[in-house]
Amino acid sequence: MSDVTLISMYLFFIGCFGVFIWIGLVAYLKVKWLPLLEDILDDGVRFYSLTIFLAGPGVLQYATVFLWSFHAKRYGMLKKRDNVPKRIQKWFVFTFCWFMSSGALMAASIIMTEIYDL
Repeated sequence: MSDVTLISMYLFFIGCFGVFIWIGLVAYLKVKWLPLLEDILDDGVRFYSLTIFLAGPGVLQYATVFLWSFHAKRYGMLKKRDNVPKRIQKWFVFTFCWFMSSGALMAASIIMTEIYDL
């Protein structure tokens, strides 16, 4: 087994482990903060807090609303997002960054394997 394959396997394992941690973070946010955000940002419409399968995309969507004003304006939440406490916004942004970095590790693993095993 070559060094590149071994490094690629480690990166993929770390990325998968990160995704499992992300699922735990989503479960925490679903129970603790998602209903509050739906009250503030979506005028009480409970869609993302129904199941864990809907909570994942909901956490990612609300994080993009907090990160970029373009998305907040697109979803009609530009003025509403200022009513959400900063500590809650930080949890959602952290969860978004955790998911993206885990995905990047897994993608880097696959790219390394494809490039160096030619």
